[in-house]
Amino acid sequence: MSCSVHDVIRFEKKGIPTVNIGTDAFTDESEEQSRLLGMPDYNPVWVAHPVAILTTEQIQTLARDAASRIVERLVAQ
Repeated sequence: MSCSVHDVIRFEKKGIPTVNIGTDAFTDESEEQSRLLGMPDYNPVWVAHPVAILTTEQIQTLARDAASRIVERLVAQ
């Protein structure tokens, strides 16, 4: 997750709206990376962990459920 946090923070600091999507097992790591990179309030869109064991249908449901939160973040910025 740390590389994706680095990427979104870099884009956000340049004024490019981003949304980082991660599984909720990595919230602590993400918060620490965001803090260290100077954006302690950056909040990714979290989905349930783990995803590797899900079926295609379950992944599609997870993506549909997250899509509105992702779009909301992008247009709110």
